[in-house]
Amino acid sequence: MTVNPFIISLFIALFFSACQPSPNIPLSPELDQYALVKENCEALRTTPGIYVPDALDKECRTFLQRLYKSNALDYKLEQFRNDNRDQNVNLMSEYILLQTEAYRQHRKTELDYQALTDLLNSLSLEAIARNEQADVELTLTFPETTFTQKHYYYYRSFSPQYDNNPQYLAFEKSYIKELIEQGLIYLSQNDKNSALKLFKTAASLNSAQAEYLAGVIYEAKHIDKAIKWHTKAKEHGIKSSRINLARLYTRKHALKEAQELYIEAAEDGDAYAQYLLYKEYDNTTNTKTKKTAKEWLKKSAENGYPPAEYAYGEQLLQEKKRAAAKEWLLKAKEHSMSAANATLGMLFYNDKQYKDALEFLEAADSSDAKYRLGTMYEQGLGVEIDYYTAYMYYKQAVKLGRKNVKQDVERLSKLKTGKEKAHYHAARRKEEQLQKEFVQRFGEDPILRNIRTQAMKIHLTGIVFLPLKNEQGFIVQSEDGKLFYVIDLDHKANIKQYQSVDLTTEATGNAITVSDENGLTVDIYQFYFQEFCQQ
Repeated sequence: MTVNPFIISLFIALFFSACQPSPNIPLSPELDQYALVKENCEALRTTPGIYVPDALDKECRTFLQRLYKSNALDYKLEQFRNDNRDQNVNLMSEYILLQTEAYRQHRKTELDYQALTDLLNSLSLEAIARNEQADVELTLTFPETTFTQKHYYYYRSFSPQYDNNPQYLAFEKSYIKELIEQGLIYLSQNDKNSALKLFKTAASLNSAQAEYLAGVIYEAKHIDKAIKWHTKAKEHGIKSSRINLARLYTRKHALKEAQELYIEAAEDGDAYAQYLLYKEYDNTTNTKTKKTAKEWLKKSAENGYPPAEYAYGEQLLQEKKRAAAKEWLLKAKEHSMSAANATLGMLFYNDKQYKDALEFLEAADSSDAKYRLGTMYEQGLGVEIDYYTAYMYYKQAVKLGRKNVKQDVERLSKLKTGKEKAHYHAARRKEEQLQKEFVQRFGEDPILRNIRTQAMKIHLTGIVFLPLKNEQGFIVQSEDGKLFYVIDLDHKANIKQYQSVDLTTEATGNAITVSDENGLTVDIYQFYFQEFCQQ
């Protein structure tokens, strides 16, 4: 059916004469996104005593008129649908006309909103340039106005008036995060000067984290500057700066100051500092000092430092407290202290719990563990007798330094069979293949060559140290004491202090030089966190 154009024109004219803008009708769901800016624009016209720039007043009026018209159309569409429930509304020409006009008005509302947003941002920056504080505040009542770096420093110039302003604080937090993240990227690229500049800027914005990082950069060559920055970080809540300061004072041979800092940290519950004091006090023949060393070791273990858990378990074993020793050694094992495997294996072996012993002894890498495994396979203790496997374990024990094993090797050499040999080497080939696949997926273990290679995939295991609150990186200490810095800008790792980790990283090829507890310097290579993995 053909519709007369005159009728269509008449319908539209009659319809729109009934769609007069009204500020009192609630916004439709399609326009609800503009509710706040509508409220703000209306307030400019109704709030007494407020000065509104002419350009803003005009743009607000234009936007509101368009918004009211769009809203009236939305309600008219809804009314039309309700009045024609029993008909196919989508095919009715009147409905199509209404829908088309509503879409057109929505699009114009969107454009008017963007024009208002652009004007607000322009007026706000112009007000800063003219030092019109009231106008700056007025524009920032609109969420559409972007709070920029210029706004931040302008508000900062009025300190403390805006120190608790939500927009100011939110920008400051975001800005500091941006500065530190970019600084860490520069640091990973070995551009320490650019990194230091950004960390100092962030530090000037009251970032204790940035003070800590500035101190870290200075540790390599400027001890006094490093002490200055770590002291600031310590005063502003970065507790781990006490350890850095203690190490720096040790480098300066100011041992009294270093000791005081270690004790302060230890008394405050720092498990690592407690462990360091244990090692220092244990290296003596004085009975009283030895007792103090044991107390610090116990506290460190109770506070979750894995090396302390292992050392405390070994100490309890020496005191013939087997049950307690086993408990602490199992904790150390769960926290990736592989050194506990050999001791646990021997404990279970001596208790004739051979199946449990097997698990720990196979994970151990000591001559005693290999020898006991040889015994188990030779005698069938918890496993089937396998002379070739026993023979190979005895040979490994010899290689690792076990003495008086020659006769065992010779004896098993006569007993081993070709079938056992084939089975053993098939199992080894399978294990080697699995290890190869693991390396391809998760990376190589860290050695000096590959950690110096940029973009190399590296597999790191160890204990986590979190030097900073809301950290964007953390330190991993391997079981042999090596330190690695893992950059984690997006906090994907979500780790805790002294947590044992098994993770894949990407090497930056660059290192940070810092102090160690022996008064020397050490290079900590940097990596980017990729993912957790399990072997």
